Amino acid sequence: MVINDTANTENVLYRSSGGRRHQFIILMIASLALIVGFMLPVLSIEQQFWIVLLPIGVFGLSHGGADPMILKQLTATSPTGLFVVLCAYLMASLAFVALIWVLPVLALLVFLGLSIWHFGYTDEAFLSSAKNPPLRWLFGSTPILGPMLGHPQQTSELFAWLIKNESQVVLDIVVWLGPCLAVVWLFGFGCLLFGRLNRPGPRVLVELCLVGAALIALPPLLGFAFYFCAIHSVRHFLSIAEHRLLSNQKSLFQAFPVRKILPATLGAIAMACVAWGVIVLIGPATSLMADAVRVMFWALAALTLPHAIIVRLWWNQRLVE
Repeated sequence: MVINDTANTENVLYRSSGGRRHQFIILMIASLALIVGFMLPVLSIEQQFWIVLLPIGVFGLSHGGADPMILKQLTATSPTGLFVVLCAYLMASLAFVALIWVLPVLALLVFLGLSIWHFGYTDEAFLSSAKNPPLRWLFGSTPILGPMLGHPQQTSELFAWLIKNESQVVLDIVVWLGPCLAVVWLFGFGCLLFGRLNRPGPRVLVELCLVGAALIALPPLLGFAFYFCAIHSVRHFLSIAEHRLLSNQKSLFQAFPVRKILPATLGAIAMACVAWGVIVLIGPATSLMADAVRVMFWALAALTLPHAIIVRLWWNQRLVE
């Protein structure tokens, strides 16, 4: 099948006026976040958690609220396809939950790798007119690497809570792994900057540097919320609006009928609350906060696995239409 370049999903999103306007907003917010990161007093993980709970729980989770409509689009030609893929979606989430329960360290590594891939190809679609693997992996890895470099102790504590291990053990790994990964990141940045193919424009490089600096400066949970809500989720919203998946309106605020995204969003929040209660009853940790952080991130992880896959399949489908 011949692919029509004019219908290329990445090109469409790269040329979108909404994406350009959003990038300008990102540059302003990242600059402000960088300043705030240096001015903030030291915040405990508990303080950060209560600050980010609402934006992540409502705005961040809602960007996956269109997943049922994406599944419907993917199975438009099959009468029973929607039911099958919905079951597969749920099974993928449950399989990841089982992995968390049995092998939490492996689950964490899979979650981080999957997040890098998902974040990266979403950013790449808006920032490059063609496939650009270095750009994809640089942008995708920044939300993970930034907190490791800027706040290794709190980042290690978060990782330790997720895998139920000693914070010092994780910290010993993070303090040497972070700089090593930073060297690899800088090498990739050099290849991107001085390479002859697909060299990004100045605004893309400024965004990469500003966002990276902000993620290093901000406390880890605040940095994650900044990227997840203000950058990744909005770009996902923009991609759906651009292709008019939920509405014929192309405007970002008109393209998301609440009745279509609210059920899945509320369902995800309800399941997370139930999971928190079950974890507390079955095996309470040393603190309810550790359980809360564990539920928040593992819930995101369990939903990220099928979400990232179906979004990629949907974008690939758009390539050949």
